[in-house]
Amino acid sequence: MGKHRPVTDRIAETQAQLNALMAKAAKEQVNDDPAIQEIDKTIKTIQKDTLKYNRWAEEGEAKIQNFLLRTQLWRDRLAEAEDKKAMAAKELTKLRKQRKELAESLASEMAKEA
Repeated sequence: MGKHRPVTDRIAETQAQLNALMAKAAKEQVNDDPAIQEIDKTIKTIQKDTLKYNRWAEEGEAKIQNFLLRTQLWRDRLAEAEDKKAMAAKELTKLRKQRKELAESLASEMAKEA
């Protein structure tokens, strides 16, 4: 037959296990306290916000540069749009005048043929 562990070792292990369970029960009791839960909730919120602020700090300068580039792009487009609008209005006026003259000419020829 094999040897059994000494009773004193088994008692020591059981006491260690009991101490661990008592510590765990005390920890759970402390964690269940409403004031502790409120503090833990606040800690989690601050940690979450800190992650957000870290991201903002890391990405901020690049976002600003990107925004400034897009701002310049839209300023250029605005200037181009003003020029293009004026050119388009002149072209439309010219084409409408040509169309009107051609339509009158065609109508006049149709009237002569009739």
